[in-house]
Amino acid sequence: MRLLAYDKQRGWVRVAALSSVDLLNLYRIVTAGDIVFQETSREVKKERASGAVDSERVSLKIGVAVEKKSLDPLMKRVRFQGRIVFADKDLDILKKYHTIQAGRGDVIEVESRERFPYFLKLGEVDYHDGVKEMLVISADDEELAVLKIESEGVKMLKTWRLDAASKRQGYQTSVEREEVFDELVQLLKDLTSDSKPKLVLLGTSIHLETLATEIRRRDIGIHGLIERKIATNIGGMDGLREALRRGALGEELKPLADAIQVENALRALLKYPEHVKIGLDEVARACSSARGGLVLATEDFVWENMENRLLDEIMSRAEKGLIRFRIILSNTEASDKINSLGGIICLEKKILAE
Repeated sequence: MRLLAYDKQRGWVRVAALSSVDLLNLYRIVTAGDIVFQETSREVKKERASGAVDSERVSLKIGVAVEKKSLDPLMKRVRFQGRIVFADKDLDILKKYHTIQAGRGDVIEVESRERFPYFLKLGEVDYHDGVKEMLVISADDEELAVLKIESEGVKMLKTWRLDAASKRQGYQTSVEREEVFDELVQLLKDLTSDSKPKLVLLGTSIHLETLATEIRRRDIGIHGLIERKIATNIGGMDGLREALRRGALGEELKPLADAIQVENALRALLKYPEHVKIGLDEVARACSSARGGLVLATEDFVWENMENRLLDEIMSRAEKGLIRFRIILSNTEASDKINSLGGIICLEKKILAE
């Protein structure tokens, strides 16, 4: 969650929800009685002297005193409903009911003296996260892929596949190789024109050197952005999965840290099965008895169970600092593994200390 502005005296913050996990945090933090502000529009009707009625949409900023809140797991949106207590234009709408909706990328303001410290803490975490994105070029003799890793997840940007004749000769097919690397470097130029993301080459050892050489030959500036070369047994998306499982890409971005946490948890499950709890009921019991140490839950699981009493109790303990709670991003191999175990697991404190 990006903290854009704040006022400690008012307990007011302006935040941007950059991911669906940010929306879950927003939903969790905002409570009844808080005031939520958003730029919106309303239809205003005007009656002419002739009796005809015209209508137009007017942009304005309103504030709603929250009475109820709800969320839409399918659309990944949160809603806050209540009476309007502030409007920056005189449209006779005060005390009328209104629903404010927030989705990924939306900017919203909240006034809440009680919950203000939570917003500040989340904003500080985002502010100190130095690396915002990473571009990975993953290659072998069958596939060359460009992937973008950021705090919101992993996205395949472009992939090139060699046909059967080309695969037999690898990157030595001159015409196709030249075209592929021309396209690759142009794509990298486009992607780095406004920012300077960390650039990582990944793949089999022979292809790593070929990649670096061809990029340098075409653009020494792009070559200068390459920070690491990581050898894997395969390229493409499968090569990225291998690197994530090994923790070879570090943990500076959330998908990378998620992968490391999940792999560590699975190793603990194999070594200490009696101290790893699986499923909401078992996890809730472990946390309530003070045995719980680290809870891993997938993003989809949290969206679907946010109103569940047991999950609410677990997350409340996390807010008090009694346990650690981590949401694993959806559409990743890490989330697939946790979903196969019921969507939520808990590692007891005993094995975390070892």
